[in-house]
Amino acid sequence: MKNTLSTQIKLIRTYLKIKILEDNVSFKEHAQERSHVYDLIKRVVSDGESHSALIIGPRGCGKTSLLNSVLHQLANELDLENDSLIIKLNGLLHQDDKVALKSITAQMQLENAVGDRVFGTFAENLSFLLSCLQSGVDRSCKSMVFILEEFDLFCHSGRTQTLLYNLFDITHNKQAPMCVLGVTNRLDVMEMLEKRVKSRFSHRHIFVFPNENIESGSDNIKTPLTALQERLLQLLSMPLSIANKSVINKDTPRRRKGGRRKSIANVEEMDVDINDETIQYAVPTEVLAKCRTNIQQFQELDPNFLEDWNSHIKSLVEDQRVIDTLEKLCYYTVNEQIFRNVLYQVVSQLCPTKPYIEATDFQTIVDNTVAPEHRVKLIQSLSILELSLVIAMKHGMEIFDGQPMNFEMVLHRYTKFANANSSTQTVPRPVILKAFEHLQELEIIMPVRTTDSIYSTGDTTTSRVQKEYKLYTLAVPDEDLKEAVKTFKALPTEINHWFNNSVV
Repeated sequence: MKNTLSTQIKLIRTYLKIKILEDNVSFKEHAQERSHVYDLIKRVVSDGESHSALIIGPRGCGKTSLLNSVLHQLANELDLENDSLIIKLNGLLHQDDKVALKSITAQMQLENAVGDRVFGTFAENLSFLLSCLQSGVDRSCKSMVFILEEFDLFCHSGRTQTLLYNLFDITHNKQAPMCVLGVTNRLDVMEMLEKRVKSRFSHRHIFVFPNENIESGSDNIKTPLTALQERLLQLLSMPLSIANKSVINKDTPRRRKGGRRKSIANVEEMDVDINDETIQYAVPTEVLAKCRTNIQQFQELDPNFLEDWNSHIKSLVEDQRVIDTLEKLCYYTVNEQIFRNVLYQVVSQLCPTKPYIEATDFQTIVDNTVAPEHRVKLIQSLSILELSLVIAMKHGMEIFDGQPMNFEMVLHRYTKFANANSSTQTVPRPVILKAFEHLQELEIIMPVRTTDSIYSTGDTTTSRVQKEYKLYTLAVPDEDLKEAVKTFKALPTEINHWFNNSVV
């Protein structure tokens, strides 16, 4: 008996959500950079070499997906589980060296070996961990791959760089086969490193930028819009033979008794008869297993319904309204994570009463995602006092022809307004000063530089005078400020009238 439409939609929705959110190993762009990372890790695992490198690029361009795809490929070609250790650290989680060392010990599975031992220094602790991994007559050690997400937070000025120094020192002196890969979005990360750390780093930089050198064939170069259309088609299409067990398990070659995986040649022979479209749109089995998804449930999908679904997605991608919406999204952001979040919201709306994606729904979600400017939202998140200080500064800069203002000048204008409106609550001076400093932290107001050089970051008026007399300028455009005040919820009438009142 055929499955109901409700079951079909539920299974498609589940499968597409996994593909959109969890599939971080299917990476096809940046072939040159990916080949570089692949070569580094493979030489560490296969030949026992030691390397270090930085992967640099803006958020959402695919740095982590690139690494995961390389590790996924090497897992199929080599026996990573037995021949190497993959250790992942994140600068947001591992705020100090003790927490990082505890995580390293846990990922190496050496908690029992460490026990209650007390070490004098970080280096002694790390050396003990390496000695525990050594075995055999030649005291050889497993290859280790350290992946440091948010690398710039590991070398922040407020913390020591002992962890980085010891890791880079091991790779520099070749004490053990180790690859240290830092992932960051800061281009100036090298300037944050201490001299001792910088001297042991290999200075190998791999830059990953969105929509860079995207080629189709040999002559035609794709535009960002074309690349986004292809990504939309790939993420929302379903593999036609998903019920076929050989297709579902194509990414996980069977293990032999010795623990080694089948060779790539054998895997290719196994997949010769598989449809290209199925391979392109299928989610790797490792991803489904990580999500603890029952793969067999997708065998209930109707092949005819899948063909209709893919035809619908192809027509959706060619719809002019969708093309215009994707072009708008390209204009606002190149972050693929935002694009995936949009698709996730689109897929979540699927139900038996609306079994297909409509172009209008796609337009609405994109508009809600990118239309409100970040600065407008930031201004609307301010307190009434902070917004009043921004308005006071705006009026003061209009009176003085755009000249910068200090806290005392802003306080004078705010006090004048508060005294003229008896309904305005009196606020102590220290509270107003604290609100003013919060505006600086949010970069709504910016300190004035004494030079136009972008490299002289320390040469500002803020480093030589008292904080009440430091000069600031308003960094928010008038258009954003007007839009924020216009749509500000529960804004007192006096402040709204004060903002719209012309300055004499």
